[in-house]
Amino acid sequence: MIKFENEMAMIAFGKKLGQVLQPNMMITLNGELGAGKTTLTKGIGAGLGVKRVINSPTFTILKSYPGRLTLNHFDAYRLEGQDDDLGFEEIFDDGGVCVIEWPEFISDIIPKEHLDITIYKNEDNTRSLELKAVGKKYEDLIKAMKMTLVMDTSNQYLGIGLYRGDEKLETLLVNESKRQSEYAIPKLQELLEHQHVSLMDIDEMVITQGPGSYTGVRVAMTIAKTLAVIAPVKIKVVSSLAAYAGYQKAISVIDARSHKLFVGVYDQGQNIVPDQLMSRDDFEVFRKQYPDYKVVGDGDLVGEESDNSQLVDHIFALSKDLETIDQPDLLVPQYIKEVEAKKTCY
Repeated sequence: MIKFENEMAMIAFGKKLGQVLQPNMMITLNGELGAGKTTLTKGIGAGLGVKRVINSPTFTILKSYPGRLTLNHFDAYRLEGQDDDLGFEEIFDDGGVCVIEWPEFISDIIPKEHLDITIYKNEDNTRSLELKAVGKKYEDLIKAMKMTLVMDTSNQYLGIGLYRGDEKLETLLVNESKRQSEYAIPKLQELLEHQHVSLMDIDEMVITQGPGSYTGVRVAMTIAKTLAVIAPVKIKVVSSLAAYAGYQKAISVIDARSHKLFVGVYDQGQNIVPDQLMSRDDFEVFRKQYPDYKVVGDGDLVGEESDNSQLVDHIFALSKDLETIDQPDLLVPQYIKEVEAKKTCY
């Protein structure tokens, strides 16, 4: 169940749906009068690139709107008990998208596979929406709608990524050298605007939670907490050490200052040696135990060149196996040997 606080949020959801619709797809809309079926259709039309004003086809039964795909908007309310062949089946297969309000009145001709949406009016005048995918292509459609924002500000890089389903829309990775608090929001806004996406479109945000720069970790974490308050977004967190390793066989290294390092050993996304804090001198001995593991992260600190260009993609990939955070407002930066580690980060 998805809850919308206002019309704008429902239209934003409809737009996301419209952007991923394919030819000959059908959506059935259920809900009492005034629930918001036409409002949702306006969003779908926006996602399909429809430029005309969309309004209810109550008296005309069908209105069609040109866009990336033609939007065929049906209102079947006046067809109750109608037995005549109206030729709708031909429209269903004309390569456009069909949205049907009051589908129960023509249920006998609606294709078996479709996306069924029910809108509920809540007591506080908000709306809740329930999706039911009938058929695999509609199950895939729902998965493809999910918009994920990835953000890493925990160490030397500012990393931002936007993904729709499994598709990478755009990523940004720049070495801001501890200026993440200054550039994080402007760069995020720039990326979202370039993709014509707003924060209200985001379904899931994935952030790193340390170890690393205490101030840096808090930048992305604060943005995630704020977003979770204003929108129904799910939050996931990834270890900053795991983020550098991804699914590689790697020793992940992060600068802990004062000639110390945060170190983790990973293989296929699994932490095979507990993350720990150690001196750079101790690391030279430690790494000899793992001769076939590459060094990632702040490799230059130990005389290694590290390719961290896939950092944002690593975070996104790792997040797929993680559960969402139940209480994101309680999130805090994570450190190894907290008291000692915090001292080294100032």
